Amino acid sequence: MSRRRASAMWRGVAVVTAAVLGGTVIAAPPAAAATIEQVAVSQGGYSAGGYKVGFAVADGAMPGATSCRVLQGETVVLPSCTLLDRGMTWGDRVYQVDFSAFDDVGTDFALEIGGVRSSRFAIEENVWAGYLDEMTAFYRLQRSGVDTEDAYPAGYSSIAPSDKVFHAAGHLDDAASEDGTQHYDLTGGWYDAGDYGIYGGNQWVAGNIAITYLRYGDTPEVAFDGDSNGVPDLVDEAWFGSEYLLRMLDAFGGPFWDVKGSGGFQHPEDHTDGVIGTADDRRISGMGVGGSAKAAGSLAATARAIRAAIDSGDIAAGDATAWEALAAEAEDGAVAFYDYADTHRGDPLGGYSTTRGGISNSLLYAEVQLHLLTGDAAYRTSAEATIAATPFTILSNTNYWDMGPLSMAELYPAATATGKTNIQRYLKKQLDYVLSSTDDTPYGVINQFKNFGVNEPHVSYMADTLRYWELFGDQRALRAVQKGMYWVFGNNPWGTSWVSGVGEKHTMFLHTRLDEQAQTPGGTGVVLPGALVSGPNVKDPLDATSASPWYEDRPGSADVGQQWRYNEYSVSIQSGLFSAMFGLTAAGDAPWSTGTPPTALTIGSPQIGQYVTDEVTVFAQSGSSLTGHALGPDWTPMTSSAGVSTGVVDVSGLAPYTNARIDVRGTQASGAHSYSSAHYTVAPPLPTPDAPLLYDGFGRDGLFGVQGYTWANWYNNHAGVGQVTNTTVDGRTAGRFFQNPATAMSQAKFQPWHHSVDADGYRYLSVTMRSPSSNLRLRIEVSDGDSNHRVTGTTPIAISNDWTTYDFDLAAFPGLDRSQAKIVFWLQQTADTDGELFVDAVEFTNDAAGTAPVLSDVSHTAGSLTPSTPVTVEATYTDADGAAPFAVELVVDGVIHRMSPVDPGDTDVTDGAQYAVAVSLVKGVHSYFVRTTDTTSAVVETPVVTGVAVG
Repeated sequence: MSRRRASAMWRGVAVVTAAVLGGTVIAAPPAAAATIEQVAVSQGGYSAGGYKVGFAVADGAMPGATSCRVLQGETVVLPSCTLLDRGMTWGDRVYQVDFSAFDDVGTDFALEIGGVRSSRFAIEENVWAGYLDEMTAFYRLQRSGVDTEDAYPAGYSSIAPSDKVFHAAGHLDDAASEDGTQHYDLTGGWYDAGDYGIYGGNQWVAGNIAITYLRYGDTPEVAFDGDSNGVPDLVDEAWFGSEYLLRMLDAFGGPFWDVKGSGGFQHPEDHTDGVIGTADDRRISGMGVGGSAKAAGSLAATARAIRAAIDSGDIAAGDATAWEALAAEAEDGAVAFYDYADTHRGDPLGGYSTTRGGISNSLLYAEVQLHLLTGDAAYRTSAEATIAATPFTILSNTNYWDMGPLSMAELYPAATATGKTNIQRYLKKQLDYVLSSTDDTPYGVINQFKNFGVNEPHVSYMADTLRYWELFGDQRALRAVQKGMYWVFGNNPWGTSWVSGVGEKHTMFLHTRLDEQAQTPGGTGVVLPGALVSGPNVKDPLDATSASPWYEDRPGSADVGQQWRYNEYSVSIQSGLFSAMFGLTAAGDAPWSTGTPPTALTIGSPQIGQYVTDEVTVFAQSGSSLTGHALGPDWTPMTSSAGVSTGVVDVSGLAPYTNARIDVRGTQASGAHSYSSAHYTVAPPLPTPDAPLLYDGFGRDGLFGVQGYTWANWYNNHAGVGQVTNTTVDGRTAGRFFQNPATAMSQAKFQPWHHSVDADGYRYLSVTMRSPSSNLRLRIEVSDGDSNHRVTGTTPIAISNDWTTYDFDLAAFPGLDRSQAKIVFWLQQTADTDGELFVDAVEFTNDAAGTAPVLSDVSHTAGSLTPSTPVTVEATYTDADGAAPFAVELVVDGVIHRMSPVDPGDTDVTDGAQYAVAVSLVKGVHSYFVRTTDTTSAVVETPVVTGVAVG
């Protein structure tokens, strides 16, 4: 797909317009017919009375006569539909189709545009109700300490789990004290994700499940009892989670601990022996008072849910006494946890704990639920004081990092008049953020791409937005939630449903140790009903030069380190989806079409996927309807002129390939804010003698080192063991490569996982190292996937005991593709003795040589310039030594564009060769310069050209 093609924004080689510069005609290639690459729909389906939208994703503009219709099977049921051109998004031309008026109920529908069909989908009276059993099935299959075949009766959900995700009762020996000398009964709870950790900061989801029942339990579809035990499944699941919280209270009296320990890709019953007191018992760690506060809120919500189920008759009268006793136990536990957290506010918050507003934010969740449970006004008073003191710049969403939005929505009906005013003001500001952020692209997704997927914040915002609609009836919110949910069910450029089991094309390679073949080539993945994965990253974690945003449903065996995060799921990622699915079911066919959208705010430059350097000018539309433009995160005022606002972001201190987000806001006449976001990638330095490319400095620096991982000992030939640790030696951060051989034939293989680096333009692999082991010999190999080269020569080399930089000439291996370089270290001892190697830095370098090139005759398209007409910039590159440029780059407002030779056949640069590129510039006043290097001299830059006005 064109997701990969978009990287040409930096590496492009084509001149894409025709212009005349200095008498030279630069011809554009003939335009090709557009190709539709994806017709995307919600594979989860649509409700008959709901908003319905799909997309055509094409590589160019489509003709006006492009056909559009809806089929059921092979029968045309909607003969025509209208394509709305939404312009370019992420390197593609996007067309939107609104077929909301089509309300036929049925299955096997497809949207067909230009002869290309979408995946199949259904239209139901209430499509969301059909997935509620998957929502509770997810949590049942994440249960710890139980046999999940018992927790999941046969046929429990309409989407069946893969047989291999079921597991026997595991970790029955949880947990030992930090020093291993004492045992605590901490069985139960939910595994947070696929790694079997149970984190205090995330067990709050028991309360989210209880609150879901409390909000929607009077809707018949919500109060289901799928296991036929006489109790609504939401209440069952909330109580299961609450039991773990109470065990934690029994064990420690108030502090909340994590229980970690992931093990290999095997079922949990195989991780430990299940016998209390043996060496493999998992140990507690990371005590945090934030988990205590959230446990208080969750237990209070569970007590409320139990009593509501009794009062409504959802729990049979004969069972009411027993369940009321459980509610009382939960209430007592809630008070105890709250009192502890309230009197220990200065204790560490703990892992996965609230970071927005600190412990006061976590306690807000507890205070609201305790007030609603007990009626004690003191809890409400404290909660409203926290709300009143909360800055309205904190507009994050409900998850482990911010309990505020959920807590405010819960408190609003019971708040004082002043409390109601503050709550609505806050939640309205959050709604403004959601509505104006989701209009950055046609897809209705929150524009917050990062390196842990976008879906977690996105669905959490959707749940908050739905709660706003429930409280205040703003139909814009309900529409935004519907569209935002379609995104996760396949209405996206990848045509992929990120909800396991839902849709014709859904994610299969979930990152979970329940899939024991996840790391085995040829694995087929699993279905864990309803599990939502984190989804698109800003970049491919295996390829820093990839397109943005990026997603691929690839096997876990292809990933290393933390690179699997795009297919990660967790009980907290699930929480927003869980709440929204039940809430939309309860909403039924409520109207969604009334309301004025927020004034659109657009960041014209930079754009996601572009590479930037030094000072980057941010261009945003201002117009007459938005004022007070400001640049986040500190909301620094921007400069406005002629309908354009600009501000500057300095990226010179950021590491190469850093991905970051820019936020801009403007103020509407009503005082409401409108937001927009953009992303950029910091470019690596051009390869010169004075700009080495640090690969690993073993102090969390360098392209690999910044990820925080040590090198791996993959293999030991002829037995023995190897190990890599980061340490400090002679005042230097260094990697300690250690080998304990079995014989003199033993060889230990070390790699930076399977990481590769783009070292194009660099001549030497330079390694600064020393070894105190006289018997140690080192072999270094560099490969590119197709060929492998021993850069240390045919015989392993000895390493000095003094710090020495060894330069290995990669030019000696012309078959090596340096843009995909992978490094391997092999240690071997000449005798059966231990050996250690200290490595201070691994980098790529160049030598200074020859004369520097010259750039001249810089010019750009003359005359009146507009955003619709690309601007062509030309320069002449001359090098007296005849050295071709590594690159000639145009840097406009800090954004890099690769220039191309006007005449590719002119390879003699001693008399000058012309380079050019055509770029589309947004409205505003721009500046630019051209830069280059021949790799053996410093970067050459032309003077900055300013005042390039585009109107």
